[in-house]
Parts: sequence; structure tokens; C-alpha cells
Amino acid sequence: MRNLILTSSLFFLLVSSCSNPYKNLAKSEYSINEIQKIPYALPYSEQTIIYKTDIRFYKNDISGLLIIKKTEEGIYRIALTTQFGLKIFDFELNQGNLNVKYCIEYLNKKIILNTFETDFNLLLMQMDFESLTSYNNQLESQKVWQLKSGKLNYNYIQNINSDKIENIQFKKRNSEKISVGLHSYQGDIPENITLQHHNIKLKMNLKLIQ
Repeated sequence: MRNLILTSSLFFLLVSSCSNPYKNLAKSEYSINEIQKIPYALPYSEQTIIYKTDIRFYKNDISGLLIIKKTEEGIYRIALTTQFGLKIFDFELNQGNLNVKYCIEYLNKKIILNTFETDFNLLLMQMDFESLTSYNNQLESQKVWQLKSGKLNYNYIQNINSDKIENIQFKKRNSEKISVGLHSYQGDIPENITLQHHNIKLKMNLKLIQ
């Protein structure tokens, strides 16, 4: 009997952890074409954006200037150079697909490139998704914009008071894989961005310089 109770309790916890944490909040559903309702300007900015960037990947430290430029609708040029102008990588993100123009040899590996593709899709909101829903969390002064694709959830968390996106979460079955903090906005662009992976040792710190 005791084993049965224990098994039932574990099953309940498992089911609870896999359920939608926003299911009891007021929600609104949108067409996927209404994605620009999310108040997040980084994907739509026409200016060239430059961040001083520090990347910690396992025991490797990479520092430089990350340059993001929108060239066409849904197409971005993303390059990382050293302070002296030496190129570390040069990517084109085209409708969510990462095309490598150049990448330094030790980073030019499929698993690393796939990770960069996921990161930049998350930052620039270029991932494929099947539904767009918002949840109002008045208690936390938040509005959660959820882009969902199968078992994948991309949550863009808006501070209702500032009207800015302050956190981004990438989850699979509600297990958080990547979290992004966005702080100290200059106009519509976040001055500081911290991107943290939770299943691998990768962290990016970005500070806006232009």
C-alpha cells in the first residue's frame, strides 16, 4: 500500500511538472502572422546593432564585437570580430536557417553551429512555430507571449509596467533549456543581454555599444 501511494505521488509530481504553468491565467490566442504584437524590437530594428560580447563555452573564453544587421525581412547578417577586427565568425540567418560565411576552425563544428542557430533564432525570434498565445499574470505584472511548436515552448515575458520584454525562455516539455535576461533598455533595444544554457556549459554576455 505504501509503495502504491509513493508511486501515485511520483506520478502526480511528474504530470504536474509537465503541465502548462500558465494554464490558470487569462489567455488570448493570435494568428502566427500577428507575431509583431510582441513588444520586442530587436528582430525588427533597421539599424546595425553592435554588442561587446563575452562567450564562455566550457573552458573556452571568446570576446569580441557582435554585429547584427537586418538585410531583408527575415534575413540577418551576424558577425563576431575581435577588438582588432579579426573575424571569428560571419553568419547569415535566413528565415531561421544559419548559413556559415566564415567560422574559425575550432568553432566550425556541427553541434556548435546548431547551438548558435538556436541562440540567434531565440534572440531574433526567427524560429518556426505553430501557435501564438499570450497569458496575463497580473500578480507578477507580466504578460507571457508563448510561441509553441510541438513539445517546444518559446516564452517572451513582458513586464507590463515597462512594456518591455525582460526575459526569454526556451523550454522542451517545460524543462528549461535556455534563459535570456534583457536589461537597461536604450529606447527599444536592450543594453544588456545575458543568455544562459542549462544543459551545456555555454553563457553569453552582451553589452550594447551602438
